Amino acid sequence: MTTNPDAPPTTVLPYGPGNRWTYSSKQSGYTHTEELALVAELSGTTLTDDYSPDEVGAHDLWKRWVDQHADALHKEWPDQYRPGEVHITWGIAGPDRGTVAEYAPHARRYPEPRLSPAEEEAYRTVFGEDGGKFQEDFLTHFTHPVHAVTGERINWLRLPVLDSGWNTTRANQGGFIQELTGWKPSPLQPTMDVRQIGAAAGLYVPPL
Repeated sequence: MTTNPDAPPTTVLPYGPGNRWTYSSKQSGYTHTEELALVAELSGTTLTDDYSPDEVGAHDLWKRWVDQHADALHKEWPDQYRPGEVHITWGIAGPDRGTVAEYAPHARRYPEPRLSPAEEEAYRTVFGEDGGKFQEDFLTHFTHPVHAVTGERINWLRLPVLDSGWNTTRANQGGFIQELTGWKPSPLQPTMDVRQIGAAAGLYVPPL
């Protein structure tokens, strides 16, 4: 990804390769200076963790995934997800998917789980009244990144979204989606409409 180290951002377009950001750990004070990117994880795509591209092809994974997950969130939270919508969880990472691994700030999170009164009490005992584990993100643990050259604060919506694939050279979690459709979400986009994207790409989609 890096082609011009410390290249300053000069447009309102997504940050290009070479833009590095400086931020510090709130716990240790250690300062990092590195490129940052967004990683999208769509609900249910952990199914790829059990396979490699030579074991299961992208088309087979797509069909399994949409049959199991296209309407799962609508069934669980019909007031928050339409049929065919899957949730997109956003993380912050380096361009090689390494280094930082925290939730992206300002991204929509899953609704809190529906719990019995006893489960609710136990949950609040562990995570606090605000449901702490659902609130933490990059800025919980690190200072707001600033550009290594210009000092300007990062605009999270201009970070590049890392590509994913499912082929002989790449086996990213959920990579079969971009492999088949050519689509990846815009920064911090909250959901994907499986039927819309699948139909546009000429792929199998389950009937409503």
